[in-house]
Amino acid sequence: MNFSQVTGHENIIEHLQTSILHNRINHAYIFDGIKGIGKTTLAKAFAKTLNCEEGGTDACNRCVSCKTFDEDNNPDIIYVTHQKKDITVSDVRDQIVKNITLKPYRNKYKIFIIPEADKMNILAQNAFLKTLEEPPEYGIFLLLCENYNKFLVTILSRCIMFKLHPLPYNMVSDYLVDNLNVSPEQAQLYSVYSQGSIGKAIELVNSEEFRDIRDTAIETALKLEDGDMIELYRLVDTLREQKGSLDQILEIMYLVYRDALVIKETGSTDRVIQGDKLIQTEMIAKKATASQLINRCDAINDTRNRLNRNGNSQLLLETLFFKIKEK
Repeated sequence: MNFSQVTGHENIIEHLQTSILHNRINHAYIFDGIKGIGKTTLAKAFAKTLNCEEGGTDACNRCVSCKTFDEDNNPDIIYVTHQKKDITVSDVRDQIVKNITLKPYRNKYKIFIIPEADKMNILAQNAFLKTLEEPPEYGIFLLLCENYNKFLVTILSRCIMFKLHPLPYNMVSDYLVDNLNVSPEQAQLYSVYSQGSIGKAIELVNSEEFRDIRDTAIETALKLEDGDMIELYRLVDTLREQKGSLDQILEIMYLVYRDALVIKETGSTDRVIQGDKLIQTEMIAKKATASQLINRCDAINDTRNRLNRNGNSQLLLETLFFKIKEK
């Protein structure tokens, strides 16, 4: 684990390495981004490098500090955990406040890595803020989150913020091909569904559930082409039973209609995402006009937004399917 193993985020790595080189280390950093984007990998590489005994801008992987880090046995790297939905004031007091008063065992810094730091409730944040206002010289906090807006302004003002943006699809695809032996065609597919997150892409590659969800979405799109009203209501009932996967099913249906539109407008399959489902996609492209496909994509986006605002799923799905069947 070092900076060379981080995929993407070159500007953040350069900033961190420059800070190490010139000994301008802040006491607190926030790494913000979607799940699987690389926050943990980046924070670990930074923490390991900070305590590396060779003092370079990347971990040497040879010294005692680096080796104990890799073995998850470095006493000066503390991972803050929580058992409840939120990080509570007890978690902060027991794992941070008590520990920060003890000097590092053998390293330059005592580093606290806090996954899901945005789950700290207000009491926990206030308890953490007292430590953050007057940290010891050796104390460093790495806060990982998906929504930095949940932090108190007083915490944000004391942290250096790094926003991790989604990686380009080709970077995610290349990673899957090079590291997981995924075929280029499948890697392209997973990279699109990953939304630029290598962690999510890896999860999808190994997920049988995702493949089942995708089959359900494509089968639903096909049945809507020729199904009668009875079939329409059956499909609504089927999708409502998969409430936890509903948004993902609709996302996949959107991409199916997007692919059908590409085929319709260009006459080519070069830019089709669902490359392994060409027969089904071409069938939809033949039966729908370009304007119908555009309207379907717009209707799906509108339905997903309304569902995310806790709209009535049955009513919204019925309305969506009626729009999809409009000729």
